[in-house]
Amino acid sequence: MNYLLKSIVLIALTLLMACSDQTTGAGDQEQKPKAYVFTDYSDKTELFVEFSALTVGQSSSFAAHFSTLSDFQPVAEGTVTIILSSKDQPTERFSTDSPVVPGIFVPKAEPRYAGKRQLTVELESKTLTVRHELGEVPVYQNLAAALAEADDEKDQGGDIPFLKEQQWKVDFATEVITRHELQKSVRALGTIKASAGHEAYVSAPTSGHVLTPADALPKVGMPVEKGQVLASLSARLSGTSDMAQLELDAQTARTHDQLARNEQNRAELLFKDGVIAKRRLIEARSNTQVTGAELNAAEKRLKQTREQSVGSASGIKIYAPISGTLAQVNIASGSYVEEGAKLFSIIDPELLWLDARIAEADIAQLKTPERASFKVDGFDNEFQIQLGENGKLISYGQVIDPVTRTVPLVFEFQNPQRKLSVGSLVQASIYTDEKAQSIAVPEAALIDDNGQDVVFVQSGGESFQRRVLKLGIRDHGYVQVISGLNEGERVVTKGAYLVHLASSSPAQLGAHGHAH
Repeated sequence: MNYLLKSIVLIALTLLMACSDQTTGAGDQEQKPKAYVFTDYSDKTELFVEFSALTVGQSSSFAAHFSTLSDFQPVAEGTVTIILSSKDQPTERFSTDSPVVPGIFVPKAEPRYAGKRQLTVELESKTLTVRHELGEVPVYQNLAAALAEADDEKDQGGDIPFLKEQQWKVDFATEVITRHELQKSVRALGTIKASAGHEAYVSAPTSGHVLTPADALPKVGMPVEKGQVLASLSARLSGTSDMAQLELDAQTARTHDQLARNEQNRAELLFKDGVIAKRRLIEARSNTQVTGAELNAAEKRLKQTREQSVGSASGIKIYAPISGTLAQVNIASGSYVEEGAKLFSIIDPELLWLDARIAEADIAQLKTPERASFKVDGFDNEFQIQLGENGKLISYGQVIDPVTRTVPLVFEFQNPQRKLSVGSLVQASIYTDEKAQSIAVPEAALIDDNGQDVVFVQSGGESFQRRVLKLGIRDHGYVQVISGLNEGERVVTKGAYLVHLASSSPAQLGAHGHAH
């Protein structure tokens, strides 16, 4: 529907121009007044405007395209005013109070004063008030004067057309090229690991069956606290012993202990009467101590086994040694586990390690690492490790691995909102102390075009130029530009690949200007 409305407006403009051409005679039918095109930026908006040369008493339509720089979307409402001013003539204002389609306003100007005039375009809406000062333009006394000044414009080619209507329908953005402080780095493959003291494995203290019901067993991903009961086991009885045997052993020990005590009492009386020597009394007392100890041990074994029986509500409890998140759960209710089997793995995700592997060829460049960054699949932004702020250097190996020809470099860092997972493979950059002040381009703007690093520079509101760059240091999502760009130029950072496709489209080979 937007294209239909715009087509109607442009057809009407074309008919108006055709009528104006007829007034100049048959010989001038091919000649048209000069077309003016401006692209200008305020702190909030981009203006791309087109219009034909202004003539006193003639109505000229301005195709003013307004985009917001916050999201590069069309301005959907507001009043646009064309202002013509000069020192020696009254100021003239021509307004339209709504766009013909979102983003495109078509105010009509019919100037009354000829001469050089300052052109200003104002936009006022509920959320925006901006002025675009476009500089000096001529206002001609009549159409003949305008035609006499018209340039014999020819298509110079080279620029890639990508219309505002196309930009507004896709994820599109541009950015001005400025200078940045960039820090040299070396690339490395890395792995995210749990830091020392923040990972624990919980093993079975004895062989036995898992007593904890299925609905009470902890699940992977659950948070646990240090000392929390994770599960309970019923211990397997050692050797060939069973409950009946233990009860028999306890009863036997109890009988032996009673006999020993009786014998000691008898020895005490006989020694008092001088019937036996003191040695016999000492032996009787010693035997009582031994049988008492045996009885105590037998009763403890029987009690412990009864508490650990399958029908018991307790058993041997398994505790969490640290606070954190359960990474592995290797048991099920009722299953049998062997002593030493790994039952749980717990990770405290607050602190992690980046274990980066530095290639042998890069070791000499790295010298003293100052900070690191890395990218993880699934995340748009880079993660930054700044020594002394959110991380520290744990170790920097001095021995080259004979297989991988790399040296390990380990950083400890805080895990932001516990986003990262242990075991993730990452692309890391380790930064040296070498820095440079230079113009830089966002990495998002770069296109790999048959092995060449290419960006697209916005030369006008709807025109772009392909530039091949020579690049240097990469840092914080920016890349040093050694050649190919100038400070202040504006490059496409979102939608660059679509502009690249437009540059190779056969339809654009003959296109130039605002081909609506």
